[in-house]
Amino acid sequence: MIHIFKTKLLLLSRQPASFIIITVIICAFAYVLGLGSQSKLQIGVYSDLDDEKTKAYMAEFERIPQTEYILFSEEKAISLVEEGEFEVAVHLMLDGFELITSPDFMDAPLISNELTTIYSRLTQEEAILSAAPINKHDEVEKIIGEAAVHPSFHINYSSFTNDEEFVWDSKLHSLFGFSLFMVIYTVANGVYPIIMDRRMRIWDRLTISAIGKTEIYMANILYSFLMGYLQIVLVLSIFHFGVGVDFYGGFYYSLLLVIPYLICIVSLSIFIASVASTPGKFNAIIYGMAVPFAMLGGAYWPLEIVNSDVILALSNISPITYGLELLNGATINNSPFGDLIQPLGVLLFMSVVLMGVGINLMERREV
Repeated sequence: MIHIFKTKLLLLSRQPASFIIITVIICAFAYVLGLGSQSKLQIGVYSDLDDEKTKAYMAEFERIPQTEYILFSEEKAISLVEEGEFEVAVHLMLDGFELITSPDFMDAPLISNELTTIYSRLTQEEAILSAAPINKHDEVEKIIGEAAVHPSFHINYSSFTNDEEFVWDSKLHSLFGFSLFMVIYTVANGVYPIIMDRRMRIWDRLTISAIGKTEIYMANILYSFLMGYLQIVLVLSIFHFGVGVDFYGGFYYSLLLVIPYLICIVSLSIFIASVASTPGKFNAIIYGMAVPFAMLGGAYWPLEIVNSDVILALSNISPITYGLELLNGATINNSPFGDLIQPLGVLLFMSVVLMGVGINLMERREV
């Protein structure tokens, strides 16, 4: 088994084009559809403050999500708003700030509230320092820093939503949807050599050698699974650590819950390989099945916006439906494990049935 597995890894290292291309496609589609359409709001900034205070405020502004504050001269910042390139500019003053906005900009109250919070915190620290003796400034700054890291009390924020409404995050949905969709091709590419080996009689030579059939099946199944899992881990890691997509604290949990989905896809590929007599038929079935599964499973759009009872009924046959339930439950929905048992159980049931039927058909055809 180990030798077969090592041989397949060696072949992958020599011909990694398919794996790399599919990984790049996943990243490209997920970025364009989930992130590319949601560019940050650019806000011009000009300041009457000294350089040190301006840098302090700009550092705080960088922490505000979905916005990008860019420092300009006064004339440049105002002209950008007048010409319509920016919708808002901020004038930093010693005793406050003012917003210069375009007539149709509707988010001025939100921007003003965020800036007011920052101004209040920074001016409070300045007031504390100015009230303290000069020789105590270093000690006071140290105490303020420690208080920021270890506050006396904590404030927790929670939001309330209607249980009948679904929580939507286009970034995660496009990332999860295209990952689960495209990994079908990666797993199928791992199962494809089984058909070629059987067609070229290599399978027969292996079965009459000292290697048992169980080891041959296990090597192919493990190789296909690890190829798909490696691709999922790579793509999700790129978006989590590189792009900065928020997984709502469930990144590692999602890497664990994607395993049942991949096992199901491996089983599905084994089943298709058992009924397809030629490599051409295998590819035709895979390509003809993956796209409908993605559409029915909600990879392109959330099933919550679908009104057709027929489509919703057909979505129950798509493994992607249950894969998305697991990943969304681990991240954006923050679901307890009890709520994930149903999609987890369905995927494992499908895996057992498809794998059992697929291997049984292969053995019968061999006889």
